[in-house]
Amino acid sequence: MMSDLSTDHEGARAERLVLQGLRAPLDAADAAWLDAWAAESPARMAMIDGWTRAWAMSGLIDPHEAAASDGAVNEKLGATATRRWAVAAGIAAAAAIPAAAWLGLRERARTYAAPADRSLTAALADGTEVVLSRGGRLEARFGGGRRSIRQLAGEAFYKVAKDPARPFQVEAGGYRLTALGTAFNVDPAPGGLHVDLVEGRLRIEPPGGAAAILLNAGERFRAEDGLRAVAADVDAARAWTEGRLVFDDESLGQVAASMARHSGRRLVFADSRLSGLRFSGVLRLDDLAAWKPAIEAVLPVELSETQGGYLVSARR
Repeated sequence: MMSDLSTDHEGARAERLVLQGLRAPLDAADAAWLDAWAAESPARMAMIDGWTRAWAMSGLIDPHEAAASDGAVNEKLGATATRRWAVAAGIAAAAAIPAAAWLGLRERARTYAAPADRSLTAALADGTEVVLSRGGRLEARFGGGRRSIRQLAGEAFYKVAKDPARPFQVEAGGYRLTALGTAFNVDPAPGGLHVDLVEGRLRIEPPGGAAAILLNAGERFRAEDGLRAVAADVDAARAWTEGRLVFDDESLGQVAASMARHSGRRLVFADSRLSGLRFSGVLRLDDLAAWKPAIEAVLPVELSETQGGYLVSARR
C-alpha cells in the first residue's frame, strides 16, 4: 500500500511540475527529477501527453505564449539548466501532438569546463566527441532541430556525430562554423581564429557579413592570413589532444600562447621583437624540462627559468 501511495504522490508532483514548467522555468533540481520520472516508462510519457492536451484544449495554458517565451526562458535559466519543461516552437498545435514529440523539441543547454590543470574529453548529448584544452569552456545547446556550440574559452577538437537533419554549428572568435559529420580543431588564437579541418567539409562565416569560406579535409584557416583556406598538415593541429605541441614555422609568440594554454608555463620576452622569431619543432606535454633545450637549439635565444615559466632573451 505504501508503494501505491508513493506512486500517487510522484504522479501528483509530476503533474504539478509539468504545468509549472509550461508557464515558467523550473529550477535545476525539479527539472532533473521530472526528466528522470518521465524516462521511466512510456506510460508516464502518455500521462504528460494527456495533461498537455487537456490543458491546451481547456485554455489552462496558452501554447502560443509558451512558444514565444521559450527563448527568453532559456536565456534566464542560463547554461547551468540542462533541461526545461516548456513547449518549443511546434507547441502551437499542442492539443494535437504527443508529449514525446514536443519533449524532444525542447532546447537543452549544458556547459562543459576543463579543469585548470588538464584537458577534458567529453561526449556531447548528440554523440559528438570533444576535447577541451586546460581551462577551456563551451556551452552546448541541442533541440528544436539544431546543434549549437559557443566556444567560450580555450582550444577544442571536435569529432562531430553525423546528423544531416541537424547541422552542427560552433561560434568562436566572432566566426560561425557549420559542419555535417566532420572532425576539426578550433583555436581562438591571439592573432585571430585558427581552424584545421581533419575530415569532412566545413563552412566558416566571418563576422561583418563577409563571404563564407568553405574548407575541405586537409585545409586550414588562419584569420591573420585573410579570408582563405590553404592546404596544411592539419593532423599537427590536434596533436595536443595526444600530449604533443607541433609547430611548423610558427612565431615564438604563437608558441608562447600555445604553451601557456596547454601547460601553464609562460614565455616572457626580454625584447618584444623576439616573439616574431619562427619556430618549428615538437614539444611534449609530459616532458616540460625538454622545452628549454629544444627552443634554444633552434633559435638564437636563451631561456632563463622564472616563476611560472621562462624569460626569453637574445643569445649573447
